[in-house]
Amino acid sequence: MVKVMQRGLKAATTAALTVAILSIAACSSGNETGQGSDDPATATGTLRVVVPNFPANNEGQAVFQGIVDIFHQTYPQMKVEPDFVPYDNLNEKISTSLAAGKNYDVVSAGVGWVQPLADLGAIQSLTKLGVRTEDLEKSVYPAFVAPMKYQDELYAVPIVANPRVLAYSKSAFAEAGLDPATPPQTLAELREAARKLTKRDAKGQITRTGFDFWAPASNYRQQFVAFLGAKGGQMFTADGQPAFNGDSGVEALQLIHDMVSVDKSSRYGYQNSAKTSLVTTGEAAMGFTSPYVDCSADGEGIGEKCKDLVYFNLKDAEEVMYVGGRVAAVGEGTEYPEAALAFTKAMQDQKSQETISKLDVGVPISSNAGDSAFVKSNPAGSFAWKNLDKAVFEYGGATFLDFRAKFGPSLDEVILGRKSPQDALKELDAVARR
Repeated sequence: MVKVMQRGLKAATTAALTVAILSIAACSSGNETGQGSDDPATATGTLRVVVPNFPANNEGQAVFQGIVDIFHQTYPQMKVEPDFVPYDNLNEKISTSLAAGKNYDVVSAGVGWVQPLADLGAIQSLTKLGVRTEDLEKSVYPAFVAPMKYQDELYAVPIVANPRVLAYSKSAFAEAGLDPATPPQTLAELREAARKLTKRDAKGQITRTGFDFWAPASNYRQQFVAFLGAKGGQMFTADGQPAFNGDSGVEALQLIHDMVSVDKSSRYGYQNSAKTSLVTTGEAAMGFTSPYVDCSADGEGIGEKCKDLVYFNLKDAEEVMYVGGRVAAVGEGTEYPEAALAFTKAMQDQKSQETISKLDVGVPISSNAGDSAFVKSNPAGSFAWKNLDKAVFEYGGATFLDFRAKFGPSLDEVILGRKSPQDALKELDAVARR
């Protein structure tokens, strides 16, 4: 089975994929709206759409149907066939479809997937379909445009943002003798505050975590990117070259190690049974959380605890907020490029962004979404949306997915004291350049 961006593909497999892609392209009739009609109102056919991390339950199906309903306002007679898959299976699904000569018409994926999928030939240039960079910059935060590009052309559009915001408990700050009105600014201040906020029992066991990275084992990638950005560094340059192997990267990774293994103000890989951020449950005094915190008093809401939380950014060399997100792209070789593009636009609709955000635990990407009731009703989401211009991302170049698979485990080696930051980042730099 081929995998997306697996360098070292066997020659026969590569040739098979090339033939498959060319075969798909050759099947295009030239009638961009499908089956003999240039009129969207009468166009027919079936769009195959792969959508990762959409639950295949009633809620997920209802959200997807809402997108289809918007699409059907323009293409009423076209059918839409969804394929809901976990992100862990997305590589395999796309690769299998390519090898079978039946690529998806629309591909939804994460921010870091754009360049690898474009390089593989799984998605096509939106620039060639008439999507202009300047128009996208007007509709979304400009910071989200660069990750959508490959070789200076747009290959995807952003749909929703998935930030990891920082929060702290005002009452915990006051209890520890810290000013509840003054969040940590630098990484050094963050470390010191985390030490003071950590509570232990008589045996030295943590009863309240000082800082929660909200990360299971081997998944400290996003947190490293946030700390790296705060130090003024970046993961990759605009042309896809690794840039994390420097002083900023070493300092960021060293800090995570120090907080986990030296100060022990954070428990490595610990998550509660619900896998929710510990700062929202009161199990941690400070830490990363999602851009959606349920403040209701019923069900899973935290009620009055919401009033105790303050959201903030680190302001070391740069003020940053880590952001992931969902994107949409048109599949290479689709018989229906205009219809597929219309479907990506339906996913970009403000209503779609809000309903997808609920599933993705994200926030709308539109530059005018701040006035919506959806954003205003959620303090964490409102903070996140207002700070999307400070976004730092985990992406970079055509080999990124291969690199990412090794990224988390390599960081663990440093966090647990088995390797120095310098050695680990040097090795990762070599992996990123393959």
